[in-house]
Amino acid sequence: MPRPHREIPSQRLPVSRTQAPETTAKKPRSLWWGMLITVVGWLLLAYPIVLLGLVSTVLATGPLDGKVTAAGVALGILGYLGTLAMLAFPPVLGFAVMARRRTPWIIAIVTGVLTLAAFLYLTVEWLVPLA
Repeated sequence: MPRPHREIPSQRLPVSRTQAPETTAKKPRSLWWGMLITVVGWLLLAYPIVLLGLVSTVLATGPLDGKVTAAGVALGILGYLGTLAMLAFPPVLGFAVMARRRTPWIIAIVTGVLTLAAFLYLTVEWLVPLA
């Protein structure tokens, strides 16, 4: 009587599965690293987050006379997105450091670039006007 298909060894698999793989996965870092990076990042970005949120609110709602422009609303929305990127960057970076995988690092780099762009906009346009 022939053997069932599940008992026939595949020719595509290696002969022995007991051998350790050549590249072992790195252990994730401690949770404390992620928490430390998150808290320090939020402490460093607390003032720019609050300031950009206030500037975005003023831009989106317009001046006291009630005239709201489309450009002001668009800048306000971009400012809110920059504020969200600043809020999200420290925990995402902390998770990327802990997990040691590629996908969290890509997300951390994207949010870091958005955070840097929002910080530079806030610094150049509002804190140190060049004109």
